[in-house]
Amino acid sequence: MTDSSRSALAAAVGLALAVSAPAQGQPTAREHAITTTVSRTRIHQVLGGSEKLRVVRASGVADVSPSAAAVAVTPGEFLFRKLSDTARRVEHVTSGALPGPSTVNPGATPTPTTSPTLLPPSLPSDAARYAMPYRWMTVDSAGVERVLVPYFVILGGGLSYDVAARMYRGLALVGVEDTLHQSADPVTLPRPLRMQLAPTRGGRISPAQLAIAHTSLDYDSVRIESPDSTFVRIRTGADPNGIVIPIPVLGMSVALTPQQRTIQGLGLATTDISVTLPRGMARTDTALVSFESSGSPVHPEKVRVSGAEGATVRLRSGLPGTNTIRAFIDGVQVGHTEVVSELPISFLVATLLGILLGGAARFVGGKRRKRVRSLPWDITKGAPFGLLASIAGAVGLDLVHLGLGEPAALPAITVTAAFGAWLGATLLNRPGPG
Repeated sequence: MTDSSRSALAAAVGLALAVSAPAQGQPTAREHAITTTVSRTRIHQVLGGSEKLRVVRASGVADVSPSAAAVAVTPGEFLFRKLSDTARRVEHVTSGALPGPSTVNPGATPTPTTSPTLLPPSLPSDAARYAMPYRWMTVDSAGVERVLVPYFVILGGGLSYDVAARMYRGLALVGVEDTLHQSADPVTLPRPLRMQLAPTRGGRISPAQLAIAHTSLDYDSVRIESPDSTFVRIRTGADPNGIVIPIPVLGMSVALTPQQRTIQGLGLATTDISVTLPRGMARTDTALVSFESSGSPVHPEKVRVSGAEGATVRLRSGLPGTNTIRAFIDGVQVGHTEVVSELPISFLVATLLGILLGGAARFVGGKRRKRVRSLPWDITKGAPFGLLASIAGAVGLDLVHLGLGEPAALPAITVTAAFGAWLGATLLNRPGPG
């Protein structure tokens, strides 16, 4: 290689190094980041206190010295404060916002701010909202301060029972709100907030890890599955112990609807009870429902019910009183109803009238002349037969779905009892052979 070639090569290499490497004294991209110094007074104003502070940087988490008058924060770094060990249930959503930088008087005495309660208006009204006791303070590339509060929202207020999986399942939303700029549009965070979630009583949650990279409306969703009510423990890098949020279960309700809530007692009547799953159940879901009764049992004792089609069981009356019927799925009570068996006064009156008519017919139809005193005897002899006939008639009417409360039922009972009493008295008066 000639001297001229060597000189040209050295010049090219030098030019490449000059372009690719920063000049001496030129700041790197890291050094370009704006550093904001946050005073203790400002921390107290926006975080509600300045004790137990931690600073979260890419290099790790460190405690802030209680004697430090200020803390330097760059975009992607956070000042962290944990207010308590439990999340706070937000019962009512208000429109109040925490004071922002423009509304805080720097010369005023710092006053701890209250916990924010503003949540996205699109959340369902039956959702259970929890404000986590975490506060993250950070700055963006423009030096704008942001105080982030995470929320945990249980849709529907709890977990619903999945009859196919025999587990409770539900959906929760997790997101953060910028409490200093609640009316502003969602923003992307310089560094995502990472959380780890796990149920405490079995079951599972997915995803188990979240990296929330934005504020406000677009909450991340997690699915929870548990054999019963549980708690979800949420941990962060700044709080390894974490916090717990209660996850209740929603009692599954099977509708039991009797055709008649009051029926004639002593086994004389029946009523059908329709069994249906809640309207929210999928049409393909099926459940095996069993029954218990405080009085006479229902038949059948178990039925399979689907979301698309219900089932029917039948209850026969028992002794006068209230009969409570309870429905169970997998041993858990899911519904109940009551049916009253009343004393069959109208039946007994119709039967007695029939017996009197039957005895009178036997007395009048006798072949030989009778004395009036024979009438009570004819009535007495036919009474057992009239009663049996009326009971058989009531059961027969019930089989053809003509209840004793129908207008035609009581006259039919009277006629049946009269015929039974007349026939019984006639058979007893028939002379024996020889």
